[in-house]
Amino acid sequence: MSAHTLRADPDWYSAAEALIEGCAHLPTPEERVRWLERLCLSLGDTLYPALLHVLCHVGEHGDHNAQKAVADVLVLALQSGRLPSGRHAAWGAAHGAATRSMGPIEYLCAWHAQPDSRGQLNVTAFDRAARALIGLVSHSDSARRLYCAKLLADAEDPLGGAWSRGTRQALQAMARTWAAAGTPPQRAAADAVDAFLAALRGGRATPMGAGWIPPMPRR
Repeated sequence: MSAHTLRADPDWYSAAEALIEGCAHLPTPEERVRWLERLCLSLGDTLYPALLHVLCHVGEHGDHNAQKAVADVLVLALQSGRLPSGRHAAWGAAHGAATRSMGPIEYLCAWHAQPDSRGQLNVTAFDRAARALIGLVSHSDSARRLYCAKLLADAEDPLGGAWSRGTRQALQAMARTWAAAGTPPQRAAADAVDAFLAALRGGRATPMGAGWIPPMPRR
């Protein structure tokens, strides 16, 4: 697959449909994971947020079967260590000199809590995107359990260099709340995101900005 660029007004609906079709109808589990992996690699780090936007679109607008199909492929990707990931600046790295590879939910958390040279994903955009992604993953109980374990492992690794102490505590709060959720996916997602934001802000209310995930840069 060749490198992609974004149009001035991307057709997120069609992109989400294409993602669902591949996850639901490619013949084998390996082909489904490989297709998602190649899509992520073809976009590259600069356009990784576009893949997040498509996943969020599925999480917000897909029906149960569509969300389950995508979540099941994410389970396989997690199990094989091939979760679609993007690179974000490590905590304290000057001018983004050091980066870490992060999966979709971790990437959003870092973009909000530890902004790099692109600036911060505001709390309104983070809240909406994180709820959509966590709700999507929650359509597979296996994916939810695996992702919670991954977030806890990341949060409990102070030597990895990806996270500040405060962000690691917020990730732990998110993962533990999400792991304990016995509610529908949307409610579980809301509780997990609320736990992250409360821990990150020390329980203080967070000012709400405006907007959704900002327009993606074109290259």
